[in-house]
Amino acid sequence: MTLGESDLDLGLTHSWRSDNVGRLLLAGFGVFEGRLMHRLEQSGFSMVRHVHFNVLRHLDPEGTRIVDLAARARITKGSMGKIVKECEQLGLVELRVDPDDGRAKVVSFAKQGVALMKAIRAAMIEVQEEMARVTGEDDMAAMLRALRALHDDAVRDEGARSARVRVRR
Repeated sequence: MTLGESDLDLGLTHSWRSDNVGRLLLAGFGVFEGRLMHRLEQSGFSMVRHVHFNVLRHLDPEGTRIVDLAARARITKGSMGKIVKECEQLGLVELRVDPDDGRAKVVSFAKQGVALMKAIRAAMIEVQEEMARVTGEDDMAAMLRALRALHDDAVRDEGARSARVRVRR
């Protein structure tokens, strides 16, 4: 059974479904990440997939336990373990036994992972500059301020799921 507007007047054909902050943020993130991935491929990191960012964006320089990576990425420990294993096979990360808990594993960047992170940093700068050329410097600065304000508000709200995510400036 399909619903027509006469059955349930939600305005399902109207722009509010695609022209809202959630959809626009998601689309903007898709543009950002797609351009980032393209640059990484050009830099010789064609083996990197979107899923690997679940490890890379949450990994502390000194290393991070798999359970903490999973919590930060909001995925199961088992799923994170699979992604970590794939990253290890690609030479991006290394695993070692947690000195504080012999049952746990600590993930840290391997030499190739450090090189990848340098390429990611350079690519992010390029992509953000490219986006600023499209939006204009003032609008990009305003967008960054607004997104930081939303992030800071979410961090202050103990109940917010995003409170575990840290933005470093």
